[in-house]
Amino acid sequence: MPRRPEIGNIQLYPNRPLRASDRNGFVLKFYCPIVGKRVRKNCGTRDRREARRVLQECRERLLNGQYVDSGGAISANQTKAVQSKSVSVQMAPASANGTERGLSWQDCYDRYRQFRKSRTRKPRSLGDAMSRLQIAERIFEADRQERKLPEGLFVRECLSLERLEFLQERLLDGDECRYDRRSPNTVNSMVAAVMAFTRHCEQHGWITAVPKLQKLEVEEVMKGRPITGEELERMLDVTPKIVGQSVASSWQFALRILWESGFRVGDLMNFSWDDERHIHPVWPKRQGQHATVVIPSSQKNGRVQEIPLLPGLNAVLMTVPEKDRTGWIANPQPIEYELPKQSEWFRPTEGDLRELIRNYSNRSIALACGVSDMAVRKWLATAKLMRTAEFHRDTGEIRPDKVQQLRDRSVRSSGHKAQRNTERLTKERVSRLIALIGEEAKIIVRQANPDLGQRVKHASAHDLRRGCAQRLINLGVSAETLKVIMRHADFATTEKFYGAMRSAQAAATEVHSKLTVSPENPSFVGGLVGGIKTAPQFNAEELSKLKSLLDSL
Repeated sequence: MPRRPEIGNIQLYPNRPLRASDRNGFVLKFYCPIVGKRVRKNCGTRDRREARRVLQECRERLLNGQYVDSGGAISANQTKAVQSKSVSVQMAPASANGTERGLSWQDCYDRYRQFRKSRTRKPRSLGDAMSRLQIAERIFEADRQERKLPEGLFVRECLSLERLEFLQERLLDGDECRYDRRSPNTVNSMVAAVMAFTRHCEQHGWITAVPKLQKLEVEEVMKGRPITGEELERMLDVTPKIVGQSVASSWQFALRILWESGFRVGDLMNFSWDDERHIHPVWPKRQGQHATVVIPSSQKNGRVQEIPLLPGLNAVLMTVPEKDRTGWIANPQPIEYELPKQSEWFRPTEGDLRELIRNYSNRSIALACGVSDMAVRKWLATAKLMRTAEFHRDTGEIRPDKVQQLRDRSVRSSGHKAQRNTERLTKERVSRLIALIGEEAKIIVRQANPDLGQRVKHASAHDLRRGCAQRLINLGVSAETLKVIMRHADFATTEKFYGAMRSAQAAATEVHSKLTVSPENPSFVGGLVGGIKTAPQFNAEELSKLKSLLDSL
């Protein structure tokens, strides 16, 4: 049988001084006789000494029954705060957990994260959702401190309609943002993550109802625009200025693939010649068939798809020699640049440090490297190198020729040239560099609009995708076919962004075919455009009679 829980056995987390990166203060973890299981309670302080005092008080309250009588308050101050009538936040009625304020935000956040962790397909999606919840938590906490409310955040208080509307306003005004203001689209996206958390809390009974929060009104338009062929050439021309001359060809090849394929950046970096686990081309084996591209389920819409290989993309791929058609198709190389030259000091390699500590003291190593003794001790601690014996005497200076050898090896291993620490660039890094190329080319795809909180936007990788879609529309491709090529999960997405373009092109074609007439057209009286009466058409006999009549006049 499991061991009976011990009342008063409390642990303090973390068991160390708090760092600046720790979001919350100290937390107590103990068995709660009210709910019948172990719980976490925030001490309401970042001072370690004060947290230990709260631990002692909580233990006494658990043993003498005051904890249960107060409904779960870990200290006398918390009891007074809960019972205070001056609190402006509307409190929820008593819950099954025994506390008037219900579960804390941190408890619900931890449970929600654990719930989503095993149910989210992509780890990055989970990270984005949790990051947005943390932003909301910091906004609520800052407001609590400004209003001098009791310690702690609780979901019943934070997830009310009034507080969620407050969160919308603060997000729109740029709280927890590097810019002065967020766009309504961004705010709606962030609030959607909070509302998903709210629905989860309601399903588990942590709150009573889900507030009916109204979204901000947004314009259903593209964030950018399709770029033209001339603008693509400008991007190709300035690419060497951003990435360097030696690797510019790999980036120009990647830009051409984006332009001809309509891929997203993630698709570009997942495009392989021969690996069936990734996006790969399938070449025709019979006459009359066409090449296609197979998309695995790792793409954005989570589906396995096969789409046509566009002729322009096929032409770009055919420029690669057949012997090189293996591995990744697009592999943009890291930027080559020189770091500022270091000063006279240097740090030996780990292997050299291991050899030096056998024969030299920290003082001798520090003099040779041009640093302090403390720096050497830090190097040894970072490399987890331990001396077998300490030198209590002067071990002398290290020979100049050996110091030069140490310096040369240090430069080769971590010197002036930036070292590549990953096999390939990430899609985020590639996306940022393409955006820098668009900015250098001075291609503006959206002007700034302070009223809507929109900043000026330069051409990005997704604008190349939009350019591909625009060319297909201009060639007469239907919206249904465009949906397949663009791989939108819903036809409504294609219709919303590209349907208007298709309708406008069709309408313009019809209007021009009906109203535009060539001036040389002799079917109009006098050859004038806009005439409403057509000239009569005569046969040969009628023309002969007309000629005789004219001759008789």
